[in-house]
Amino acid sequence: MKFFLTIYICSVVSQQCAEVPMEKHEYNRFYKTHYGCMQKGLGESYEVLFGGKVFQADQIESLELYPKFTCEKLDIKEKPEA
Repeated sequence: MKFFLTIYICSVVSQQCAEVPMEKHEYNRFYKTHYGCMQKGLGESYEVLFGGKVFQADQIESLELYPKFTCEKLDIKEKPEA
């Protein structure tokens, strides 16, 4: 079992959400546990908004941005080690 993390940034002003492009902020998408996925989702969402590389404070303020993320459960079988 794996969990797939997807981070979105949403705007109250436009009432739309968009996935954060990997070229703007690269992050690990696969986790072994729901706990790990949730923990990284919170941390990476914070980094996207407040790290200063993707958005500036004035953009966050004027567009009223907020983070959203999902941890989707995937039924992926691990490959046996040789």
